[in-house]
Formats: sequence, C-alpha cells, structure tokens
Amino acid sequence: MYFPAEHLLDKLEISATQLEDFEGKGIVNGIPKVGRVFYSSRDMYRLKGILLFMSRGLTLAEAQLRVDHPVEESSAAESRR
Repeated sequence: MYFPAEHLLDKLEISATQLEDFEGKGIVNGIPKVGRVFYSSRDMYRLKGILLFMSRGLTLAEAQLRVDHPVEESSAAESRR
C-alpha cells in the first residue's frame, strides 16, 4: 500500500524538511506520481520505528541498525546472563 507524503507527515508528525532529509539519506524512497510523492507502508513503518528509537536517545545510525537488524529475544536474554 502506498501513501501520499502528506499522510506520512501527518501520521509521523514530522516536517516536510525532515522527510526530505530522511529521503536524502536513503532511509525512505518516495515514488513520484502525478505531481505527488508516495511512500510505501514499509517506508512508513520503518521510519516510525527509527523515530521511536531516536526519541529514546539513539542516534540515527543506531536507530536504523535496531530497526533493520532487531536483536532476537533469545540473544537478548543470553546477553543478560
């Protein structure tokens, strides 16, 4: 499913400038169509996760790593021992 940029901005509560920055860094990839830009649901949920981790103090690079390569529960439990 694809959403117009305005939907992404509203849903994630970010500015157009922030979205352009994320696109420039390759975090999301908009698809231009009929004078508008659309983003996939995968883009939206990935960016939502990244923003969540960033709100908890992680850097952009750390947040991307956590979203793209989540730690499996068994590995997390073993590392606490």
